[in-house]
Amino acid sequence: MSSLTDRPAQAPGSWPLFGHLKPLLTDPLGLLATLPHLGDVVELRFGRTPTYVVCSPEATEEVLRNSHRAFDKGGTFYENMRSIVGNGMATCPLAQHKRLRRLAQPAFRSGRMTGYAHLIHSQVRTLTSDWHHGQELAVLAEMRDLAIRSNLATMFSRRELGRDITGLRKAVTDFVDHQTVLRMIAPALNRLPTPRNYRYRRSEARLLRFLDEEIAAYRSDGRDHGDLMSMFTTSVDSDRLSDREVRDTAMTVLLGGVTASAVGHAWALYQLSQDAGLDAEVADEARAVTQLDEGRSAAEVMAELPLTRGVVAEVLRRRDPSWIFPRMTVADTTIGTTRLPAGAQVLLSPYVLHHRPDLFPSPENFDPRRWDGRDPHRATGWLPFGAGESKCIGYELAFMDLTLTLACIARSWKVQPCPGSVRPRPRLHMEPHGLALRLVSRKPH
Repeated sequence: MSSLTDRPAQAPGSWPLFGHLKPLLTDPLGLLATLPHLGDVVELRFGRTPTYVVCSPEATEEVLRNSHRAFDKGGTFYENMRSIVGNGMATCPLAQHKRLRRLAQPAFRSGRMTGYAHLIHSQVRTLTSDWHHGQELAVLAEMRDLAIRSNLATMFSRRELGRDITGLRKAVTDFVDHQTVLRMIAPALNRLPTPRNYRYRRSEARLLRFLDEEIAAYRSDGRDHGDLMSMFTTSVDSDRLSDREVRDTAMTVLLGGVTASAVGHAWALYQLSQDAGLDAEVADEARAVTQLDEGRSAAEVMAELPLTRGVVAEVLRRRDPSWIFPRMTVADTTIGTTRLPAGAQVLLSPYVLHHRPDLFPSPENFDPRRWDGRDPHRATGWLPFGAGESKCIGYELAFMDLTLTLACIARSWKVQPCPGSVRPRPRLHMEPHGLALRLVSRKPH
């Protein structure tokens, strides 16, 4: 029987004074890849705060499913995130999370998914109607534009955004571009008098002003427009989200949805560009399915896209946008046989779990067939949306968005790689840096 250890193994590559900061910023995936064989919990060095990376599914479950009495959202990262997106579900302490989740949950019920799917489908068709055969696509920028359109549509369908849409899309783009790992761990950078910071603050002010105006309009209107904001502003019992809580929730869902969706869409198209056979199968599957606008529910259409769902599940495993996120110990505690002090930072990495060969054989291979007959949401170690009481509230919507969007694009368009190298760039999300694809119409032209 193992005894408790005072300290776990320390990761290699620590520098004097800076510890593991340099490898985390310059080659974070390379650093993470070295950790699992060292143990279930591995120590990193970052200044004075003890920092540990959790490397096994059992230890990860222990952290995510433990109560807020042992692990919580705290430290510099979350303090800075709260200053950016407010105190919403992604950033608030777990003691507040349960209430916010209960009040926002009706917006994400399965019965509302078909309505959201129609809104998303409309945005995909609008965007792709401007594409042309032979066009070279800057994929991440194009998919971010699509994600902004889709997220704004599912959030606000009370009215046509009209002239507001261009300014809003620019504001969201500036806001998203501003967020990097370095800015999360060194928030003083956000206060420097630079053009980038001025642009960010202008965009932030525009977004907050727009949200406050829309919240007031939805409160006054009081009707259900089939969108997220209708549900956020509706009371489910004697309690309700305050205007500030609605704004923070909307910022969290909107900006989190944009960044994760854009990166997921981009990696999915990249994977199809690398395998002509898989691309053809996905296209055939998409064309064989009766579309949403022909009276089908989202659940019915999703059920008829098993290969496309497998591609999405594998993208979220192999290229998970949310590659790392922190927790803080609020008391002396243990993970497995490792004792951790209060105030320690605990890093949870879907990337580490998703690349363990004992969980996913040949983890570097992109294999959507590994999900045949399997529900990824129940798979051990598959963690793109988190787990436990803080699991992403919009996971069903996000997975549906990725699946139906990919099917909609593949039905009409083939993508081919352009010259140049593509590599993962871990910012707050794992972006495909340098990705450009050439469009080939599947229709006669």
